[in-house]
Amino acid sequence: MSAVDHASSLPPSYSYQPSPSSLPTSLIRTITLGDEEVETCLILQLFSDRIFISITQLSGKVGSLFLCNVEESIVDNSTTYNIRTLLGTGVSSRGGGGGEREVSIREVFVRRLAERIVKHTRKMAGVSETTILGGAEDGTGPIPPLVVGLGLKPECSILSVQSFNALVSAAMELYSGGWERSHAGGMVGMEGPD
Repeated sequence: MSAVDHASSLPPSYSYQPSPSSLPTSLIRTITLGDEEVETCLILQLFSDRIFISITQLSGKVGSLFLCNVEESIVDNSTTYNIRTLLGTGVSSRGGGGGEREVSIREVFVRRLAERIVKHTRKMAGVSETTILGGAEDGTGPIPPLVVGLGLKPECSILSVQSFNALVSAAMELYSGGWERSHAGGMVGMEGPD
């Protein structure tokens, strides 16, 4: 059998490349946190139906995953944040007490982040921070579901107020940059004619 006959007997090979519009907007930032200067990596992925933010100090490990669904009611002008743990316990494996406190702090962190994203969404919609956007008839809220991965080192799992606020601010800066990039249209990174 010649090389030509052998090549024609092989199944055809295909190369698939996804459309750029079907890929999530992804950004990564690294910051140092606290007096110990703990390196913390923040990862953002904006999907069409989800927002994913990972904050890790564990060499890229996700840690615990939390899901936050935001619902607004135009009936009583309220906003509800439903937070649940998807993966992990939300508690570091260092043992000892304080596990419930760790989970509570992490849930407060996820809620604070969701609140800031909702305020950003309202600002981008051109309405006041207290305006209820209501969401769609299918029950979706003002933002897509927010998935947050928190992988904090055991000694940093109970955050100081300064570290807590620094993480929320860094995550929001990353989200704002991702939002701007995803809403910029097809001209991101392109130059105009000279």
